[in-house]
Amino acid sequence: MADDTAKLVALLRNEVNVLAGDDDRLAEKIAAAIVYVDGAIGGHVVADSVRVDCIVSCAADLYNSRDARLGVMNVADSTLEPFRVSTDPLRSVWPKLNAAGVPTGGLVIA
Repeated sequence: MADDTAKLVALLRNEVNVLAGDDDRLAEKIAAAIVYVDGAIGGHVVADSVRVDCIVSCAADLYNSRDARLGVMNVADSTLEPFRVSTDPLRSVWPKLNAAGVPTGGLVIA
């Protein structure tokens, strides 16, 4: 399992463009993303590559959320304008799971 986590941390590091350091925080976000994604997948079967992609996407959103307090982030550009960021940790995961055959969003009946 430690090897799997190390692989996921390396993928997340590449995704969020963190060249070195912040290992504890990256691992923490991977651990949280695994819980969120596995909960969203539930009893459905998805390819491991889809699960890994979803975990990395979710972890990247969680990692970057620190720069988006209260759901608003200033975009570092020639002009600074607020950019609304979703507070749903699975916002980037839902369409991927839907494409993989896991019913999400409006398709789910509670």
